[in-house]
Amino acid sequence: MALYIAPARRRRRIVLVGVAALALGLLVGAVAGRMTAPAIDDRVSAVRNDARQAAAGLRVIALHDEAAAAGGGDDDQGAALVVDRTRTELDDLFDRAPWLGSDQRRALLDELDALEGMPDRTDASFGEAADALAGHIEDTFGAG
Repeated sequence: MALYIAPARRRRRIVLVGVAALALGLLVGAVAGRMTAPAIDDRVSAVRNDARQAAAGLRVIALHDEAAAAGGGDDDQGAALVVDRTRTELDDLFDRAPWLGSDQRRALLDELDALEGMPDRTDASFGEAADALAGHIEDTFGAG
């Protein structure tokens, strides 16, 4: 025995099933998205780790300057590369750290400009300035 279902009723059922499937799909998608999204603590931790690495590069300059003062030679090009890389890393770190303000960004970039503008990169003061900037980066990002 076949049951007759009016076309209007059939369309209504199809629409209701479609709406229910859409709602279920959105709910499942939202739950899956929230579960796989990185937590705020993970993002902060990643920025702090990267800030430590940027500071470590500057500390290497200080160590090289100490070695040069003890007769180990110097590497002016290497220092320039580290300073350039630090600028790129700081720009990236500040882009990923919205909790830090433009004043903090400007202070670190001004200090980096002063370091970059030092004429004698073999002088002990260059290494001291690099070490000080490394400390300020760690303090600013809470990576110290």
